[in-house]
Amino acid sequence: MTERKLPINPFWYGREVDTLVDRADEVERIVRVAETCGTLFLMGPRRYGKTSILGAAEKELTRRGDMLVLRYDCEAYEDVGKLAAALLSGAVRRYSSALDRAQAIAKKFFLALKPSLSLDPSDGRITVEIGLGPPARRAGVPLLTDVLNGIERLAAEDRRKALVVLDEFQQVVSEGGEKTERQIRAAVQRHKNVAYVFAGSSSRMMTEMIASSARAFWQLGDQLHLGPIPREDFTTFLRKGLSNVADAVSDSALTHLLDVSEDVPYNIQQLASECWTMARDGRCRQVTPETVDEALELVISMQHASYLQRWLVLSLPQKQTLGIVAHSPPGFHLTELARTHGLPRTTMQRALEVLERAHFLRQDFTQPAAIWRFEDPFMRVWLMGLQT
Repeated sequence: MTERKLPINPFWYGREVDTLVDRADEVERIVRVAETCGTLFLMGPRRYGKTSILGAAEKELTRRGDMLVLRYDCEAYEDVGKLAAALLSGAVRRYSSALDRAQAIAKKFFLALKPSLSLDPSDGRITVEIGLGPPARRAGVPLLTDVLNGIERLAAEDRRKALVVLDEFQQVVSEGGEKTERQIRAAVQRHKNVAYVFAGSSSRMMTEMIASSARAFWQLGDQLHLGPIPREDFTTFLRKGLSNVADAVSDSALTHLLDVSEDVPYNIQQLASECWTMARDGRCRQVTPETVDEALELVISMQHASYLQRWLVLSLPQKQTLGIVAHSPPGFHLTELARTHGLPRTTMQRALEVLERAHFLRQDFTQPAAIWRFEDPFMRVWLMGLQT
């Protein structure tokens, strides 16, 4: 008797996904920039699949075999110096798997950084530490530019080009200020064997870096702005996945799912995953708008504790402002809204800026005029329910 094979949930969220919906052009754009050793600024809100797109481009370049990819999330490191050390370790490992060859590479191309290498006996992994050296070299950004210059020399001699991907790049600039931009540009603009993708989810900061002729990154490279995935493509994907476990999937259910998710890919996948589970477990045979609402309630109930914890640390003006945004239509006029709710305009403006830095809100620059949105649209639904 053969064991019945259970279907696999096709809707993934919270990690890099293997199947991208309508992002082939974005992946190919990154690949082209890499192959020509160009520079690309990739901008997209959190939850839009930026990291998955970068992962897909890395896989494609690795498959082709003529370029090494060094991809790092800047938010994973406590400072730029730690990021520089990780990038140096990655470059040495990627260009050589043997310790003696790695030591030769480190001494030849990164000598000024006083690298010391060791081999982890548990997994054979080569690690590299940077010597502190003189005080002038202890600052994170000079360390980073020294590492980038070393990778350029290494790639030129090895005849294998490299792609350096720095995700959440705005963290680097936040730490070092505009001086950071000038130092990085001075290094990058001379490189001919290393391509760069500077990716970030802070649309405001990333746009300010590259949109002004007064800033160092002005016209340094191409720009790629991630927008919502076309509804037609996402609808096809959703219907195919849900139809594997449900008898019927209504058009109105899919439209409602996209509406309450505000077209944010992460939230779409999260809500679709819950609908899929409900259908698989027999809690519904047809996926309808009511199914979507029930799934949304379940998702929000699972997130209640984390939403509440974040909400409680806010100041009173920040809570008031967040509640106002939750109940207001997109594209509101700040002055009029503040007057209507009895808040000073400057108080509400400062609160909006804090809420943006804390990843409660984001500005949507895809519209003719920038509008405020929740980074997590389900938190908006939760907050509206909390204040009812």
